[in-house]
Amino acid sequence: MNVVLGLVADQFDKGLSKASKSLNRSAKNMQRVGKNLSLSVTAPLAAIGASSFKVAADFELSMAKVKAISGATGSEFENLEKQARDLGASTIFAASEVSGLQLELSKLGFEADDIQKATGSILNLAQATGEDLGPTAETVAKTLNQFTLNADQSGRVADVMAAAFSSSALDLEKFSGSMANAGPV
Repeated sequence: MNVVLGLVADQFDKGLSKASKSLNRSAKNMQRVGKNLSLSVTAPLAAIGASSFKVAADFELSMAKVKAISGATGSEFENLEKQARDLGASTIFAASEVSGLQLELSKLGFEADDIQKATGSILNLAQATGEDLGPTAETVAKTLNQFTLNADQSGRVADVMAAAFSSSALDLEKFSGSMANAGPV
């Protein structure tokens, strides 16, 4: 009986040793998989988080500038900020780009109410023409000023510009240059 049990115990020890080595190999493989996951999943997630933080910080900074330059009061500023977030969610432009447009309009002398009235139509014109927001805002604002139109007329001006650009070789740059010469007349 001892002889039989002794032989079985030796085989048991060998099997246990073999299973232990196999488990160690599996553990090392799992560690490698974990490291690869960390590099391929965690690192990009951290980069996305950092990028999101920068976008949010840029938006907040831009909105603070809008408030300072436009002189917007508490409720006016809240409306501008809400508009920037809403248009950022519903157009091809990010909220930070919309706040940049609002900043440009405030630099051009628009007050908070005027900024709110003009922002949507300028976004639509920039999207339709493929132009940058800054030059588009500047051209619309100058056109409004040259013809002594109120900001609520920015939609009409943007529509006329879009129609002119789409039915001719005219573009924003040519239009802006022409208006600089013809507008004062």
